[in-house]
Parts: sequence; C-alpha cells; structure tokens
Amino acid sequence: MRAVKKNLTAAFVESIKREKLTEFWDENLKGFVLRVTPTGTKTWAVSYRHLRRSRKYTIGTYPAIGLKDARKEAGRILNEAQLGGDPAAEKKADREATTFGDLAQQYLEGHAKVHKRPSSVYADTCMINSDLAAWKNRKAADISNRDVSALLSTIVRGGNGKRKRPAPIKANRTLALISKIYRFAIGTGLLERGSVSPTYLVPRPGKECSRERILTDAEVKKLWRVLADQPAHVAGFFKLALLTGQRAREILGMAKAEVDFEMGTWTIPGERTKNEREHLVPLGPTAMTLIEGLKGDHPFIFHARSVKPGPITEFKTWVDDIRVATGMTKPRGQAEHFTFHDLRRTAATGMAGMKTTRFLIDRILNHTDPGVGATYDRHEYEAEKRDALTKWDAKLAEMVQ
Repeated sequence: MRAVKKNLTAAFVESIKREKLTEFWDENLKGFVLRVTPTGTKTWAVSYRHLRRSRKYTIGTYPAIGLKDARKEAGRILNEAQLGGDPAAEKKADREATTFGDLAQQYLEGHAKVHKRPSSVYADTCMINSDLAAWKNRKAADISNRDVSALLSTIVRGGNGKRKRPAPIKANRTLALISKIYRFAIGTGLLERGSVSPTYLVPRPGKECSRERILTDAEVKKLWRVLADQPAHVAGFFKLALLTGQRAREILGMAKAEVDFEMGTWTIPGERTKNEREHLVPLGPTAMTLIEGLKGDHPFIFHARSVKPGPITEFKTWVDDIRVATGMTKPRGQAEHFTFHDLRRTAATGMAGMKTTRFLIDRILNHTDPGVGATYDRHEYEAEKRDALTKWDAKLAEMVQ
C-alpha cells in the first residue's frame, strides 16, 4: 500500500483515481486519511494511538460523506482519543452489541422450546414476530421503560390499524413476554448481571378479570340439543369436555392407545398434560359411548381429515359456531361471553354441587398441587374419581333429557 501526504481538498478528492491502493494523509489534520482503491472506492479513516498501540477508525465512504463532514468527524475522534478514549473499540463493541432480536431468539431456543408447551411457544413466536418485530435490530440494552410503555399503549389502542379492537389483555401478555426475555437474558449472562429489565415498574395496562361463568341447566340442555345437529366429532368434543372436565387440546389429542376400552379409563401421558404429569381419567357410560362411536381406523379419536394422520388442533371456529347457535354471545371481555373453558368450569361446579370435595375435583381436573405433599402423593384416587365422574355423567344425562 502506498502512503502519500496531501493537502486534501474537495476538488482533489473528487478527481483522484489510483491504479494501486493508496492512502492520502491530510497535511492539515494529523491522522486524517483518505484511502483510494483501484476500483475507485474512496474511504475516510482516522489513525491514532491508544495505550501505545496504533488504532484505525473507519468513518465512511465518499461521496456519501463529504470532505467537510469527514474532517469534522475525524477531529471529534482524535479529540476523544487525546482524552484517553478508544473510539475504534467502542465502535466495534457497539456494532457487536446484543440486539433484542438476539435475546428473543435465544429465549425461544434456550427456554421456551425446552420448558413450555408447543402452543405457548407458538404464541410467544407470534408476538416476537409481530408486536415486537420493530425492536429486532435494536440494541437490547438501549430499550427503555419509555419504549415498553409506548409499545403497550399502541397495542391497547388497537395497534397500527391492522387490529380491529383495543387489546389491553394482549398488551399484558406482551409485557409479560418482554419481562421473561430479559429475565432469561440476565440469568444466562447474555446481558450483564447488573442490567435492569425495561419492564421494571411498568404497570400492566389491562385489568385481568377472573372468569366465573358456568352454564345453567337450561344452557346445558340447549347446548346438547344444538350439538345434535353438529358433526359427530364436533359434538363429541364438546360433550366429552363437559363430561370429563378435561382441557381442549388434551381431548383433541386423545389417542386410541390411551383409552382402556375394557376398564373404561383414559390415561393422558405427561407430555400432553399442562403440568407434565400422567393423568388417569375414569370414563362414565355416556363418555365411553361417545368414544366408542368416534373411534375408527385412525390412531386418534379426533383425527384430522388429511393425508397425514393426527389430532385436530383447530377448534376455535367450532366454539364460535356453537356460541352463535346457542345464543350465548356477548361482547368479548364480559363474563357472560361463552368460551370452551366454561365447560370445564361447569363440570367442576356440577361435581362440587354433588358434594365432591375440592381436593378430589382438583385431582379430576389435574390441577397442580403446590403443597409439599404433592411430591410424595402419587395415589391416583381412581375409585374416588370414577365415583364422582359417574355420578356427574348420570346427572348430565338427566339434565339434557
């Protein structure tokens, strides 16, 4: 490389061409350099010393940055170096700083996909790729409380016009996800231990309301009547939820291998339950009749209508249709609005009304026991659960007549 001292002027910079890589060192500002390549690329740089070592800082290229601006920036860099700074190292650290997108991806791979259910991973991924997408290339350490609050306000108002209605609860979920991402990053060393999450002291924008809705006897009877006009697998899906009190995706994923047709039991494997514990569900007469009628040549009771066999996972449209058909429609967010989970709550309340203990109902619903005894109590309570579910089965049969 050839090095030449030169009084850099605008006319010279514009006209200079070289067959070999050449550096032109400005005579008026020591350390200020114009590098010219045989292809015609002209790059501004600054050379300085830090801790007795030679350092070089690239400012940018001409003509995107003109001589006047390049010289001004070079003066700033040289002044910072004179005061003991190392602008080149700072620039490199800034360029390599962890972005929010990096944290989000590490969170998905290192935490969500390891510890969370696929549906939860999918929900987190959707939020990261939609509402949080604008932060993808931002440095994680630069995101502030103000940024979080502004984002949540946008979500609450209904977004940028694509979302049809305000979504305060969605804003709550987004706030929780951001908090989890930063907690994971700080805990695993992706961010410094002394870092503070930008969600710190940011209040939840939406008021969470615990749903208490249960179906009345008249609503249960109407639901049963409406289900008579639905396809067998749709009717069976709703009826089994009411008969057993189990979760939607656990019912939809029911495999024939999980059902003991002689003993009348359904064993849900731990990998399919929310608390990751195997769960035994005794089946009453009506529930067994439904399952017997649904089983076919497929390994799943609720099989997808496609070449690839598997459980049906999209059921929200079924809920919407039943909601309209039964007339149990109210504005979203109100307690009266029917959701699938109301069936699980109705089953639990119905069994409680028949003097079933809360302890046993929790065992039937497979709620996680937070007590120390849960570690040692592995008794399935099959006889007690069968008695409660059989009585509830008979009660429902009487109710829908």
